[in-house]
Amino acid sequence: MVKLGALVKAGVVNAEGFYTLGGRLAIDFANSHERHGHEKDGLGSFEDLLNFLKSHKQLHEDEASDLHMFLFQNPERCHSVVEALVGLRGKFRNVLDQVANGWPVDPDFLHEINSRLEGFKSHLKVEPAEDGMELKTVISEQGPEKLAFPILRDIADFLASDHVEKTKSCAGDDCGLYFVNLSRNGRRRWCSMSTCGNRAKVNAYLKRQEA
Repeated sequence: MVKLGALVKAGVVNAEGFYTLGGRLAIDFANSHERHGHEKDGLGSFEDLLNFLKSHKQLHEDEASDLHMFLFQNPERCHSVVEALVGLRGKFRNVLDQVANGWPVDPDFLHEINSRLEGFKSHLKVEPAEDGMELKTVISEQGPEKLAFPILRDIADFLASDHVEKTKSCAGDDCGLYFVNLSRNGRRRWCSMSTCGNRAKVNAYLKRQEA
């Protein structure tokens, strides 16, 4: 197995082992069933969810600390948030399979995303940023349910973007990762040349040697 540090350097995963090949949060969420160095589901626990969002810069450390306390006080509520997201991820992966094969987005999935987003109370807030100011959406909910919002929001943004028609599934035989194909010629086939692409090149070379 390729070492974590090498994959982080190549931009394949982040320091927590979550794949960052998707091109955006929504696709990385779809790929979160896989996590480098972990045999179990990448989102198998509430702690995994916190690490996923922190590693994708969607959750500050102080917020994560507050939610750790919530996990101690109400573990069932926290686990239900994880279960709901894992269920949503399965449906989203089915949608990605469909769009990667040229089919339209399932309207039932659109309805579910809209229904889930309706459940959040939010407001806009202007905050200082590195390049000036930025407009952020702030969620009023302080419980663990708020962790779903950035994922749901980016899935909605994804569905409304031209990334839908550019979404591909890796051509690797044993790979189930998705990515947004933003290559200039549109011919990208692999989630990463550092992993599946390299294996394919090696296998093709060995077959040529055997011929």
